[in-house]
Amino acid sequence: MDNMLLMRLNLLLDAGEIDEDIIQIIKEFTEIIERELSLTITEKNGSMLVTHMAMALARIKKGEEILPLDDVLMGEVKTSAIYDRVPSLISKLEEKFNIEIPKSEFGYIALHLCNLNNINN
Repeated sequence: MDNMLLMRLNLLLDAGEIDEDIIQIIKEFTEIIERELSLTITEKNGSMLVTHMAMALARIKKGEEILPLDDVLMGEVKTSAIYDRVPSLISKLEEKFNIEIPKSEFGYIALHLCNLNNINN
């Protein structure tokens, strides 16, 4: 993981927003993403994904939910070249770390994953 992204996560840790477990999950999940999508996640292309993932995992741990992504925006996300790979990536996250990603978070994670791919292409 890029040092700037790690610094971003450590700021969230220092602020008490996330814990060490979340940092470890994000580190390993970014490795899965990089391997599966053949790209490198950096501060420039992955800051929104990493920040959202950190806060989403914190919400999940607390049992908090957010409103799902707007249907129109979700429709746009589904047109991404990598959208078909998103469910598999999220399933790997769920299986590896024994967590369940709520449907309300799925759309936002999909949005950030698809944007990550768009930035790199």
